[in-house]
Amino acid sequence: MVKSCALAMAFAALAAGSVLAAVPLSDQAPAAAVAESDVAAFRRLRAEAMTAITADDLDAAAGLLAQADARIPNHPGLILLRARVAAARGDAAQAVAQLHRYGRAGLSMNLARDQALSSVAGAPGFAEAAGWLEANRAPIGADRLSVVAVLKGAGLVESLTRDPAGGGWLVSRVAGRDIVRLADDGAVTPWLKAEGPTEGVLGLAPDPSRDLLWAAVSPAPPAAHGREDVGPAALLAIHAATGQVLAAYPLAADGRAHGLGDLALDAEGAVYVSDGLSGEIYRLPPSGEALEVFVAAGRLGSPQGLALTPDGQALVVADYSSGLWRVARAGGEPVRMAAPDDAVLIGIDGLVTDGRSLYALQNGVSPQRVLKLTPNPAWTRIDQVQVLAANLPQIAEPTTGLILDGDLVFVARSQWSDFGADGSLRTPTPDPAIIARLRLD
Repeated sequence: MVKSCALAMAFAALAAGSVLAAVPLSDQAPAAAVAESDVAAFRRLRAEAMTAITADDLDAAAGLLAQADARIPNHPGLILLRARVAAARGDAAQAVAQLHRYGRAGLSMNLARDQALSSVAGAPGFAEAAGWLEANRAPIGADRLSVVAVLKGAGLVESLTRDPAGGGWLVSRVAGRDIVRLADDGAVTPWLKAEGPTEGVLGLAPDPSRDLLWAAVSPAPPAAHGREDVGPAALLAIHAATGQVLAAYPLAADGRAHGLGDLALDAEGAVYVSDGLSGEIYRLPPSGEALEVFVAAGRLGSPQGLALTPDGQALVVADYSSGLWRVARAGGEPVRMAAPDDAVLIGIDGLVTDGRSLYALQNGVSPQRVLKLTPNPAWTRIDQVQVLAANLPQIAEPTTGLILDGDLVFVARSQWSDFGADGSLRTPTPDPAIIARLRLD
């Protein structure tokens, strides 16, 4: 049996490189009158399980992890934790069962390097699981994918939209702290015009009816590194023809970290923006003067991509740490969107819709993937999950995209992995960012 201290070290290494570490173990707690959310319960149970492991109480840890699994189904990091605890308890059948879950989800890992699971290598079904995980490394979608453009330098590309004024693309950059125009011939020129310094630019949302481009800016580490004049996270209203910032809607300082990221715009002109650090979603009403809280902290872990349902009555939210949720535009608590038993929807960054399906850019799992998600007619659950692209050299930390002429155009290589947690470059000359086009049927 693996000693508990070694097991805990293996778990810590796993958490350091997985979605499990994408959000902190604890955040500001919801008000006492509010029932514990699934996200909060998951974090609590996971933390209690780690404490039990440290105390060498593996039976208690197994029970706590099973409860956490029920709260946030098919979390890939948790599946592997359950496999490791089962192996350490001598329950080879349970360890192998968890590995089979991992394989059915289309995920991959290097079992040969996993010391915590070496004790069950001879168990029935282990070789099948290993073969499954290896098969999940096969390339998918190479015949569908083509490169639209590359952007050299270390700008860290996050989002893109078509330039309504002159063709080509408008591309947001986090480390570059700007929006550039990318011509169809590949020429890159400055576009954003702002008074004073700008923080890292993330999500973009065109608003043709008002000749605006909305942009989310945040002092993300690659943008703030080495600077003292760091500003707040904010939503910017930019004139779509000239690139001039017309208005800024900053978040008030409240002692918490904020990371405004993805945007969505409803038919009435309200703008929604996700905060991947505080867990909130904000809303700027039509003609509003300040951002207001649409989804309060504590309900979601790290909201990212946003998409309106076809009837415009609800917002679909990709929570990086817990999957897909639906929130009524009229307000209320987020409701989990159920998915097939073998679907892993953790680690989704960008979310795009063509009104019939959702397309998810999933960079928090291995392999990183592009998914097609088919909802039921009411858009209350996901009925089918299809992998459109995975294990391709052009795809590395994909972020956001859009539908153009029936195809998905997206940031396939963003350069996020080229920057450290403190915002410094890991390599002096990172490979270029890539914008790719994926043919859809």
